[in-house]
Order: sequence, then structure tokens, then C-alpha cells
Amino acid sequence: MNAIPEKDRSTFEKYVRVINGHKRLEHACLLDIGCANGVFIDLVQGGSTCYGIDYDTDAVAAYKQKHLKSSVEECDLNDDDAHFPFENVQFDLITCFDVVEHLSNFNTIKMIIRNHLKNDGLFVVTTPNANALEKKINSNYSGEYDSSHTMLFTPYTLDFFLRRTGLKKVMLYTPYTFMFFPNLVNRTLMYGGQIFGIYGK
Repeated sequence: MNAIPEKDRSTFEKYVRVINGHKRLEHACLLDIGCANGVFIDLVQGGSTCYGIDYDTDAVAAYKQKHLKSSVEECDLNDDDAHFPFENVQFDLITCFDVVEHLSNFNTIKMIIRNHLKNDGLFVVTTPNANALEKKINSNYSGEYDSSHTMLFTPYTLDFFLRRTGLKKVMLYTPYTFMFFPNLVNRTLMYGGQIFGIYGK
């Protein structure tokens, strides 16, 4: 099984800047859902205690080989019988970058949020925007035609799902590559190619 291609470090650096505006990552206990090859964990683990899960056996094995004392484990969120490997850990922050669109079963991710996110913790999520301007202009929108995607969200449906999971919206916007950081345009029009959400418990 091959890992889904990761975003580059510069993209994750932008994510860190946005997250730090709401919760400082230093000294935080963090879980990265869908950590793949661990680029985000490598970026933030100097000041944080980091854990990661991913469905991809090869990606997890490669990360463990590179980091002998890592806390990255295999976990398939689509499996109802999946064993969450960090049962005794409570997290200040759970990140979930470009994962939810690959899920056909949301029971495990809801369990992780409800049971393992601290009451003052944050859940950070990104996913393709099914209401993106690109789709309105060009029907060959990549989010729809990626065969690994099982579910696409609009800002409204993602917000609805997360609120029903017990979270409260802190920030939700749709960044463009050329206009990444939140502003009046990408927080109001909601036509960017990606959805970026921060939710509190």
C-alpha cells in the first residue's frame, strides 16, 4: 500500500502559523491523524509531545525506522474494530489534514474526538471544498475525480458534522493558494479550494 502524497513543509508551516494564533503548540500534547510520513510531526515535535496514526503500513514502518523512539502507529479509521493505540492519552490538539474525504466510516474519528480531546482542546481539519470556485468554472474538479475520495464536504456540511460530534466552531474558512491566511474574502465567500477549520471542545 502506498502512502498518499504529502504536502510540503512550507504548507505545514502556514498551518502552524494559523494554529498558533489560537493555541500555542509549544508544550502541547498533539495527535496527527493521517500523519503519513510525518512531515507535520517533524516540524512541531521540538516543542510538543507528538503522536501520530495512519492507515498506511509502509509509511508508519518508514517513520519508525527513521525515528526509533517515535509514537506513530498504524490505525485504519474505516475499520469499526480498529484499535486506537493511545488509549491512555489526552490531547491538547488533534490535527486531521486531508483525511476526512477518504473516510467511509466516521465512528472511530468521532470516538477519538469525544474520548481523547481535552475539554479545552482544539481539533484542526482540512479537506477539499466541494463548493470551490474551481468546480464552478471547471467540472473536472480534482476533489471530485480523486478515486480515493469517498466523501466531499462543503463548509456547511463539515461544520454540521463537527458540531454534531460535540465541537464548537472557532474558525472556518476556505484558503486559496495565493490567499492562504484568513481574511474577509476567504472567510465570507467560502469558494476556496480547501476548507480549513479549527474547532474547540
